[in-house]
Parts: sequence; structure tokens; C-alpha cells
Amino acid sequence: MASLVLTVKEAVRYRGRSGQISWMAHRLAGLAILSFVVIHVWDTANAFYAPHIYAWSLALFKHPLFALGEIGIMAAVLYHAFNGIRITLLDYKPEWWIHQNKSAVFVWVLFFIIFIPISLLMFTGMIGHCTELAIEGLSCWSLPSLSDFPPGMFN
Repeated sequence: MASLVLTVKEAVRYRGRSGQISWMAHRLAGLAILSFVVIHVWDTANAFYAPHIYAWSLALFKHPLFALGEIGIMAAVLYHAFNGIRITLLDYKPEWWIHQNKSAVFVWVLFFIIFIPISLLMFTGMIGHCTELAIEGLSCWSLPSLSDFPPGMFN
């Protein structure tokens, strides 16, 4: 939480150009990736320590809000990777910093060219999953109950 507060505080302090927007997007993408990794490690650890909670979380992660979150994580990873390569190249050749604005625009264009088709594919997969459940008479918007996964069910 302190990192998010610092990001917002620093975003207000600067008076924006492409460098600030790139920095803020890079920082927020990194925080999103970190949040995903924490949840992923917790979830995977449950496979060994609490299999019933792991089974519940797998059912929970099929909810459409998590599918939308996966699209967001994919966006964060793509932007963070492309912008990280840009920063590395500019740090390797300091004389290239005069091209910062062009390189930032290039990163955004490349990001959107790759992000849009992949996100549409992921979104149609989510819609397909919900459609399959609807055919079975179930709702993809219902949340699984932890009580449906008792502690002894995998022993």
C-alpha cells in the first residue's frame, strides 16, 4: 500500500510529459504484477497446505471479474516488458535520451497493437465460458462457497 501511495504522491509532484506518464504506467504495472505474484504464490501454496482452499480458489478464479483481471495482468506484463526494454536501451545509450518522446509513443503503439487482439481473444474466451454455463442452466456470476469444499474432501 505504501508503494501505491508513493506512486500517487510522485505523480502529483511532477508536471507531466511522456516521461512522467511512462514512469507512472511502469510503476502501476509493476505493482499490479507484484499483486498477482503474491496471490499466485498464496494460491499455489494452498495446493499443498490446504487442498480444499486451493480447489475453492480455482472455482473462484473462473468468475468473470477474475477473467477481466487476467486481461489487466496481461496488459501490465506487456507494458512493463516493453517499457523496461525501452528504459534499458536508453540507459545503455544515454545519447538516445533525446528520443525519449518518440520511444515512449513507440512503446504505447506496440503495446496496443499486441494488447488489443490478445485481450479480445481472452474476452471471447470468458464469454464462451459463461455461455457454456448458461446452456447448462448455471450462472457464471455466482461465487463458489467455501463450505462447498470441506477440509477433508481431498484426504
